[in-house]
Amino acid sequence: LGWNRKPFRYINDDDRDLLPDELHANWAEHQFKAMSKEQNSQPFFMGIGFVRPHTPLNAPDKYFNMFPIETLQLPKWIKEDLNDTYYDENFGDKLKGSKYYKTILESYNGDREIAIKHFLQAYLACVAFVDEQVGKVVKAIENSKYRNNTVIIFTSDHGWQMGEKNYLFKNSPWEESARIPLIFKLPNQKGGSEVDQPVSLIDIFPTLIDLCNLKGDYRKNNEGGDMGGYSLKPFLNGDGKWQGPNGALTLVGNNGYSKSENEQTYSYRTHQFRLIRYGNGKKELYDHYNDSHEWQNIANNKKNKKLIRQLNSEMDNILINR
Repeated sequence: LGWNRKPFRYINDDDRDLLPDELHANWAEHQFKAMSKEQNSQPFFMGIGFVRPHTPLNAPDKYFNMFPIETLQLPKWIKEDLNDTYYDENFGDKLKGSKYYKTILESYNGDREIAIKHFLQAYLACVAFVDEQVGKVVKAIENSKYRNNTVIIFTSDHGWQMGEKNYLFKNSPWEESARIPLIFKLPNQKGGSEVDQPVSLIDIFPTLIDLCNLKGDYRKNNEGGDMGGYSLKPFLNGDGKWQGPNGALTLVGNNGYSKSENEQTYSYRTHQFRLIRYGNGKKELYDHYNDSHEWQNIANNKKNKKLIRQLNSEMDNILINR
């Protein structure tokens, strides 16, 4: 079923309905072809949303065949990884991530390896499928009159826990869920460079304002608030003079869409550290230089009290100045 609750017709890869992401890519291709024929020179913004790899993990068979089960390697995992964390204590163990993890293991009689491998295969198949759709859109731009003056941004709204910390879902404060791809393709600029500074999705808006030399007030009226974020242009043009914070902030709501700052869980990632501050006051601290998998919570080590105060202060400054 699709999100419109209507069933897809699928006989085989050559005899089936197009999936939503294919329809989205085809729509974008059509738009660029049509716009290229027009004389209109006005600037435009086009947002193209792709569903996969959001569940349900449906994709044509050929993409599953690209990732045979026997060739897959699972993310590194340790059984006792939850022992020094406070996620379940703060959120309860009935949330989707813990529930999905338990359910899929039960579906494969407790065989964790084969259970997660089947999920991983479907996830990778959907990534490969949507990657092909993204390629269609990029090719359509490159074949249009906009190829030399269009900024392309590829990103996602969240990552995914693939069984790490006995969790199979999004919406966690840990690395796998909080970290996302963020790729900029600028016209007439050589690609391939990487930036290791943690940044946030709210930085995209001021970056586009900067790149497109847009002027004026983005607020509808005087009661509008600051959008927040910092331009990433220094990383894109190579001068590296970053004006933003030391790290990136992720928020996981404790009580739905509560507006209270004290009812949220905050996860703050710098080059070296991730500090998680739960709504109930408990903390987790991970040193990515020595523990890239976030296996060892060092927040309760007395030697790290000063560091935690510093990271807390940086986090609060982002919240105050957002």
